[in-house]
This record gives sequence, C-alpha cells and structure tokens, in this order.
Amino acid sequence: MKNSSVNRMPLILAVAVFIAGVLTIDGNSYAATVSEGEPLPGFKMELASEPDMLKYLGIEPGPEFTVPQIQCRLVLIELFSALCKACHQNAPQVNKLYQIISTDPELFANVKMLGIAVGNDEKMADGFQKTFNVKFPIVSDSGKEIDGVFSDVNTPCLILADNKGMVLFVHEGIIDDPDAILEKIREFYSK
Repeated sequence: MKNSSVNRMPLILAVAVFIAGVLTIDGNSYAATVSEGEPLPGFKMELASEPDMLKYLGIEPGPEFTVPQIQCRLVLIELFSALCKACHQNAPQVNKLYQIISTDPELFANVKMLGIAVGNDEKMADGFQKTFNVKFPIVSDSGKEIDGVFSDVNTPCLILADNKGMVLFVHEGIIDDPDAILEKIREFYSK
C-alpha cells in the first residue's frame, strides 16, 4: 500500500506542474509588472481627435499612439478604473498634481500627464473625466488591451516614465502626499 502511493507521487507532481503551466499560458501570459528601472511594457492607445489633447501631448493625428511619441521629458501616467472607489478618492490628489505642474512653466512644458482608464470604454472614461473635473487627457481602453498588459497592477497607480519609456517611479494606491510625488517628479526632471 505504501509503495503504490509513493509510486503515484511523481505522477501527481507532473500533473500539478502541467496544470500550472497551462494556467500560466491561458491566463496572464502577457501581463506585466511595472518596476522602476525597467522599460514600460509596450502598448498602444487609441487617439482621440480632440485638438487640445493632441496639442498638449505634442502628437500627430492618427488612430493610435505610444508613450514615447509624447513630446516631453517625463510622462506621469495614471492607471485607473472608472469603477474603482480608490480611484475616485485619488482623483482630487491627481488633479492637485496636475494643477501644480500646470502652474510651473518649465514643468508644464516638459512633464505631461496622461490618464488611462484601463478596461473602460470611452463613455466610462469621459464620465470619470467630467465627474472628477480632470483637466489632463484620459484615454479609454475599450478593447481591454491595456488592461491585459497591466492586469497585475492595482489601480490607482501612478507611473513616471521618461521619454524613452523607462519607468522611473511607481506609486500604487491612493496618494497620501501629493507633494512627495511632486518631489519625485522634480528629482527625476533635474537629472
């Protein structure tokens, strides 16, 4: 009796490894974590035809764009969901960051903010922007491609990246101290 259970152990282990492999392949094989000092995962965003958005980001009209196409030294990306309560709580803090950046001519010219409504269609993204009076551009993720790329990232999440797409700083969760985030932005801007 002992020998039969011992003989089954390699088989059970092999099945467990196989199942784990299948779940990884079918699950989030394209999911990325966002780590400081690593490249931002590659993804494309749908380009709204709003002239103000195009001008602010310094990008040409077209169907899609990527982070490195944004004309600036630093990009502060907010990943959020219109259905996320923490994202609702975080909106005033992110708006405060934008307000401070927009009143500093040097930062405003070189640091751009972009909201990405992960997993949200255009109607939800627009509703969030209007409800929380967000002044910086927000793009939707109707096809959920970006949501798939960042499925391992909790919202809200701020990602500071340079113009080559290198992640410099990541903050997950509600911002307790916008001034500390601004200090990080200034630190990387001055390098």
